[in-house]
Amino acid sequence: MNPTAERIQRLFGGDNFKFARWSGTISPVVVGLDDKGTQLFEEAIGAIAEVAGLKIDEIDPEMGANMMVYIMGDWAHATQAPNLPNFLPDLPALIERLNQANANRYRVFAFDDAGAIRASITLLRYDEQMQEAPVDYIALTEAVLATLVFDERGVSEDRPVVMAKFDDDEFARAVLSPWHAKLLKAAYDPTIPAASGEVSLTMRLAARVGNEDETDEDDDDA
Repeated sequence: MNPTAERIQRLFGGDNFKFARWSGTISPVVVGLDDKGTQLFEEAIGAIAEVAGLKIDEIDPEMGANMMVYIMGDWAHATQAPNLPNFLPDLPALIERLNQANANRYRVFAFDDAGAIRASITLLRYDEQMQEAPVDYIALTEAVLATLVFDERGVSEDRPVVMAKFDDDEFARAVLSPWHAKLLKAAYDPTIPAASGEVSLTMRLAARVGNEDETDEDDDDA
């Protein structure tokens, strides 16, 4: 297996390889932030959707919203979040597990009959650790991680978002790495299945991503 295919395999579970993308349009909603913070998350989701070629609708006909992001200061507030208890009926038990693990993020996907993503829920506890990161970095990272079913360990070792400062920027800003941008585009290629557990898919994705030296020279996409 070539290095690019191996890198892709690690991002999607390694020996427990599982790949899944969205099967249709996304209808995002962000709950728990002020207007500026909400705008940053919405812009991040829009930027990643544009890279992937995903269409965005204001309302999902079945769920209203199907890409949900909830931000809170304490996990206990999750029980008061609009509609969240309906989507996560075991929410009290989940909150207990998150508190015991001292976790500050949780993500869950729902899939259609073919295994493609049908909905995603991201919960963020905006604790001191998370506050150390710029909001645009958090927003862009969470947008990427809601677009494909990444392995948490794999993506923690191969982060898709970096902070970069360009000539016209006063401060560094969050950008999607060129390599991950190509992976995102490859994952949403119409000839790629929306879901697969076959490791051989990494070779097809790698062929579309190209070699890493070429990718690193490209401009950032988001």
